[in-house]
Amino acid sequence: MTKATFYDHLLDLSDLEKHLGKDEELTLIAKKTLRNHALVSILEILPKDKHDHFLQEFAKSPSDQKHWNWLKNEITEDLVKVIKTEIARAKKDIIKHL
Repeated sequence: MTKATFYDHLLDLSDLEKHLGKDEELTLIAKKTLRNHALVSILEILPKDKHDHFLQEFAKSPSDQKHWNWLKNEITEDLVKVIKTEIARAKKDIIKHL
C-alpha cells in the first residue's frame, strides 16, 4: 500500500464504490490515480520555482499536515477547492472508463 498523503481526506471514494465493487485492486488504482491528480493540481498552481522544495518535503513525509500551511503561504488560490474540483473531474473520467 502507498503512504498516506496530507490531502487523503479529500479523496472520498464512496461515490466510486458502486462502480468499483469490492475489487481491492481497482480501488487501490483509483485511489492512486486520484492522489496523482491531486498532486498535479497542486503543482499547477504552485509557482514553478517552489516545485523542487515542495516535492522534496512531500517525498520525505507525504502525510505531514505542515504542507497545508506551507502551500497556503505560497499560493493565492483556495487549495482545497482546487483539489476537490480536480478530484471530481478525475472521478468522472474514471467512471467513464470503467
